[in-house]
Amino acid sequence: MSNPPLEVSAAVIENRGRILLALRKDQKGDLLGWEFPGGKRKPSETFSACAAREIKEELNADIIPTGIVYDKTTNIRLVGVSAKLKGSDPIPLEHAKLAWVKRQDLLSYDLLPNDVFLAKALMENISLPRTAPPQKLSLYIHVPFCLRKCRYCAFMSHPPKDDEIALYVKSLIAQIKTLLPLMPYRELSSVYFGGGTPSLLPGDALLRVCEAAKEAIRWPDDIECTLEANPAAFKGEDLDFWKAAGVNRISLGVQSLNDSELQYLGRLHNAKQAKEAYQTLRKNGFKNISLDLMYGLPHQTISSWQKSVKELLSWQPEHISFYALSVEKGTPLQKENPTLPSDAATMKEYWLARKLLKEKGYEMYEISNAARPGFYSHHNSAYWDTEKHYLGLGPGAHSYCRFPYQNTARRAHMDQAWKLITTKPLNRIQKLGERIYLGLRKSEGVLLTPQDEELFQKQIEDLAERKLVTYKNRTLKLTRRGTELANIVMAEFV
Repeated sequence: MSNPPLEVSAAVIENRGRILLALRKDQKGDLLGWEFPGGKRKPSETFSACAAREIKEELNADIIPTGIVYDKTTNIRLVGVSAKLKGSDPIPLEHAKLAWVKRQDLLSYDLLPNDVFLAKALMENISLPRTAPPQKLSLYIHVPFCLRKCRYCAFMSHPPKDDEIALYVKSLIAQIKTLLPLMPYRELSSVYFGGGTPSLLPGDALLRVCEAAKEAIRWPDDIECTLEANPAAFKGEDLDFWKAAGVNRISLGVQSLNDSELQYLGRLHNAKQAKEAYQTLRKNGFKNISLDLMYGLPHQTISSWQKSVKELLSWQPEHISFYALSVEKGTPLQKENPTLPSDAATMKEYWLARKLLKEKGYEMYEISNAARPGFYSHHNSAYWDTEKHYLGLGPGAHSYCRFPYQNTARRAHMDQAWKLITTKPLNRIQKLGERIYLGLRKSEGVLLTPQDEELFQKQIEDLAERKLVTYKNRTLKLTRRGTELANIVMAEFV
């Protein structure tokens, strides 16, 4: 059996008379690449022609251009196209394979869908970012449907009407096909279906949504694709569709393993159904499962909380998230005006959970998230790192990314009419402050620059004096007390 065609990503740049070729980084982070030996041109030969000739002579390969590539270290806007090795039996890729074309010839090639609009912009000399945009993008897809609103839920969600899901899926796919090809990013790093209850989507509908995304932007083999699921809202026959779509991580909303607590929250499942749902996922081959728990509930005791955590740990999930109950405006719970546990009681439950998780080998990598080594949530981590960008699709979804032909990262959200509403870019101080307060959510803290120190020296010194943060080797971290008062600490940098 012959090997399949092999796709590579490469870039050609002109550097002081030499033609350089560079591959993307490998899994270890090492930059792979090959430099042409001098890029010696024949009389009146262009650099483009020289590159094509040397590839042919030295690598004996034919190239099929398939997409436009930026080089992020130079200000050259068009540096080449990515390429796919032609032939049924490719040679092992020790070098990058590439063809270089003129702007006016771009549309004569069979470009990847997400490069067509970019090609048109380049041909029309539309002003593009001086340096390359980030190469990867996280994608969040909001599914605004649920079987029934929980008593504490303030998210945009509702039980679907007759054909509302079908209309939503149709609109979502149209939005994917329209917007993703325009985004100045080369590939996705993660996908997250949140809600609402995404597991309410029929399996074949979820598959069609993912296939639309794969056609619009690169979907790498190592992508993390998460689907939120309610133990009471998925069918066994959907699981094969999930896997076919590329879903490889499930976030299961357990919330509690105490039936009276679940009933109080308005959940539709009980503890037994939660365990059965988890076991069904395991039996169907899902090897990366995250479970959610809630603490700080009215009438919840330290004993019932400990029992839920220990039982959950006995299932051995890869990831556990736990959040304190928040009484949000306009919810049935808020109208009831419940008496919540004291802050001291709530924090006692929090620290107990962290202790039990640590004993079982889980790493607390963020204020509310713990995982086995190697199973941190890549998608959620993008929210806490302002160097990483994410796009939100669907009503109620938020974004932080560069939009088509905009050099500045912007925050945005979709309204109920699917209109994309962007905000003004943050100023320099706001950007630095946001990077700090988001970074403080991570257990490793946030590494500050001299500029950060200069701008926020007073806040840092004050918080350190109050023993809410530590600052050592330029790393700012929350203390135990700072973790308990995290919102107050982070507000200092807003």
